[in-house]
Parts: sequence; C-alpha cells; structure tokens
Amino acid sequence: MMFGKNPGTDATWKRIPEYSVGAELGVWKGESSVKFLRRASHIHLVDAWAPEVFEGSNEFGGYQAYLHRYSKLTGEATTEGFQRYYDKIYEDVKKSFYGRPVTIHRMSTSHWFDTFQQKLDWIYVDASHGYEGCLHDLTRAVEKIKPGGKLFGDDYGPKKPGVKDAVDKFIKNTGYTLNNFHDDQFEVQL
Repeated sequence: MMFGKNPGTDATWKRIPEYSVGAELGVWKGESSVKFLRRASHIHLVDAWAPEVFEGSNEFGGYQAYLHRYSKLTGEATTEGFQRYYDKIYEDVKKSFYGRPVTIHRMSTSHWFDTFQQKLDWIYVDASHGYEGCLHDLTRAVEKIKPGGKLFGDDYGPKKPGVKDAVDKFIKNTGYTLNNFHDDQFEVQL
C-alpha cells in the first residue's frame, strides 16, 4: 500500500518492450498498470489486496505499526477495517480493467510464483517493501522471465531501505547489472 501516486513509472513504461507480456507485482489501485498498458499487449496484475501479507513484515516496525500508519486511508487501525478497504480497492480495479488485456491474480506473490506457469517478457516488482519480501520477489521473478527479458522495480533508494538492501543483495548474488535509470526506478536486463 502507498500514499499518493508513483510518478517514477512515467519513465518506466517507456522502457517496456512494445507488444510484450508482463506482470506487475503490487498493483494497489492500478495507476501504474494503466501506464504499462501503453506498451504491453497483456499484463498479469498480482496483488493480494489483503493485510495478511504484511503480518510478517517489519517495514514500518511491525504489523500493528503498519495498521496504524495506514489508518488514515482506511479509517481504522484494525485488520477487518483494512480488509474492507482492500476489498473496495480490488472491486475498483476489476471495474477499471474490465475488458482490457489484463489477468488479475488476487493472491500473494509467493502463491503466484508457485502456481503461474508462463514465461514473461518482463516483471515489475513493487509488492513488498521489506527486505525479505522484496528479495524473495526479485529472486523468484527471474524464474518467470524469458532469457533476455527485463526485471523492473520501484522504491530503490534511501526512502525504502528494505528495498534498496534487497536489490543490492540480489545484484550481488546474481551478478546482473543494475540500471537505476530514474529516481527510485530500476531495471535489470536478464
């Protein structure tokens, strides 16, 4: 979840190969997805739209701190209140993308990686902002991207130290080259 918009994707969508098939991990309201569809022929939208995926995260100091941080958006700092909020966001996304070339996967990234069988041209990673979750998504994304494909991501920088540390570790582990091409946006050519 996030506050506001993600203007960095204005630079990212232009790097997506034309007529490609990709996935966005961490969709929230789908504002980035709309931009990605300017180039992609199909996108798999992956998001749990559920607070449970944050239960093990220490991104904001633990689950209760997460609930408190985002209670301004949801109206209350309870799991039930968050689920009602996420359910509404999910319904809005379904309406917004009805008839468009997307497949919506309402599940955790872990479940999606375990069940999704296709190879894609690219994946955009913006789901977990904690170190372990982000490193997991980056590592598993490589399994789902075609040779020569691209791995994109968001939040690489000092504002999201869990993401920055995970990306740096991923690069160190794999030997790939990181291209931090715009603000907090990054690309890895596989």
